[in-house]
Amino acid sequence: MRAKVLSFVQMKGGAGKTTLCVNIASTLSDRSNVLMIDTDYPQSSLETWYQIRNEKYVIENMQVKTAKNLTQLQKLVRDNLDDYDYILIDGHPRITNITRAVLMLSDLALIPLSPSQVEVWSTKHLAEIVKEAKKANTHLETRLCWNRYRVRTNSAEAVVNEAKELLKIDALPVKLGNRVAYLDSFAQGLTVAEWHDQAAKVEIWSLTSGIERLLDKQGSHRIKTEAQVEKFAKGKN
Repeated sequence: MRAKVLSFVQMKGGAGKTTLCVNIASTLSDRSNVLMIDTDYPQSSLETWYQIRNEKYVIENMQVKTAKNLTQLQKLVRDNLDDYDYILIDGHPRITNITRAVLMLSDLALIPLSPSQVEVWSTKHLAEIVKEAKKANTHLETRLCWNRYRVRTNSAEAVVNEAKELLKIDALPVKLGNRVAYLDSFAQGLTVAEWHDQAAKVEIWSLTSGIERLLDKQGSHRIKTEAQVEKFAKGKN
């Protein structure tokens, strides 16, 4: 069976894409082989995190490769479908041809979002692209992933409700709290599973378990052809 492709997409930097990607990848790697693809070149935060980790620790079942353009992205995904259980793509923080291609190559695309009206409004255009992508890639599942969530606040709950109405995209049930553990562990080349915040560990484990169930429900299907991906990437539906 080919690898499941999970992507993290958002139009703005600092939304938590890369932090979410490494934490989910690390959890999956406990029992699966995982490839992460960094498309946020030249910033390459994912690759930098991996280099820090590689200098300090032994890494098992997890690799990072960088795609600088659409051609490299297509090749990396297709060449590795049979060698890994999961391929995780850290998307570009703007709507580019790579972002559109990522949606065509994905089984599940996650959209990290903090409970801010500004972030919800700025995600509207991405939601429109997602709607287009789901017509071309009919197997694509998409979910909002609430990040830096402030528990038991009316304002956060109001933003969640507004996002549901405005974006028309379902959210994962697990919300990640507004915890420094995510930032501090990332800076050390670690994940929260290796950090001293039990609540953060439980959040990521629960989130990843839900993602695995979503992907398992999809069953097996062919990935879109190079021509189909390139056509959508160029804005031709």
